Amino acid sequence: MDTELLKTFLEVSRTRHFGRAAEALYLTQSAVSFRIRQLENQLGVNLFTRHRNNIRLTPAGEKLLPYAETLMNTWQAARKEVAHTSKHNEFSIGASASLWECMLSPWLSRLYRSYSHLQFEARIAQRQSLVKQLHERQLDLLITTEAPKMDEFSSQVLGQFSLGLYAAEPSAIKSDLNYLRLEWGPDFQPHEAGLIATDDVPVLTTSSAEIACQQLAALKGCTWLPQCWASNKQGLYTVTDSALLQRPLYAIWLQNSDKQVQIKDLLKISVME
Repeated sequence: MDTELLKTFLEVSRTRHFGRAAEALYLTQSAVSFRIRQLENQLGVNLFTRHRNNIRLTPAGEKLLPYAETLMNTWQAARKEVAHTSKHNEFSIGASASLWECMLSPWLSRLYRSYSHLQFEARIAQRQSLVKQLHERQLDLLITTEAPKMDEFSSQVLGQFSLGLYAAEPSAIKSDLNYLRLEWGPDFQPHEAGLIATDDVPVLTTSSAEIACQQLAALKGCTWLPQCWASNKQGLYTVTDSALLQRPLYAIWLQNSDKQVQIKDLLKISVME
């Protein structure tokens, strides 16, 4: 049974007019007439009597009416339930490009191994944009280096990671290098004070660790990179007169999220390994 035929039948029975039914369904009047004929052919009966503008249900049409209403209500309920199930299996995680590149991509692989029934979305954007998406329920979970600043958010500290200042040449010192700013959030800026003067501008600003690394040699630069990630890449060297910095990592979500149980289960899979 084509539900569109039943939908058309119900609209004609409501309006008792093919033209008004066509307007309500955004169809041509001939399309409405064709659908009704199709339904009548399938059932082998006439559903309407047609005398100029006087359109009435036949006895067969009267009998079909409650069944058509029940079938359409059941179909709508089924569509809603299936859509809800599909949405329930979708889970969106947002973070900066550098966090995805350096830490979260391996975590995503571990999530897929443990939760193969889920469809994940790995969303990359600036923190401010992701916070807005989280607030508007367009995002399920935010991973960031900054603590939540809104009461309606819940959070969990996932751990800490070390940032080191790296260059593409060994034994380099800060004063001989240009600073490439890899964005680690507004509250990280005080740590940059010893690298650039207040009126200077970094030669490169990016949210991607990969882009920053690719430009280190060409720009004779240095940038802050996660130690756990940089130590596994060739051609990166710690700047001699620099120290490691510790950064926290947070998971943030809406307090009244309908996926709270799912979020807490996902966070049992360690992000930092």
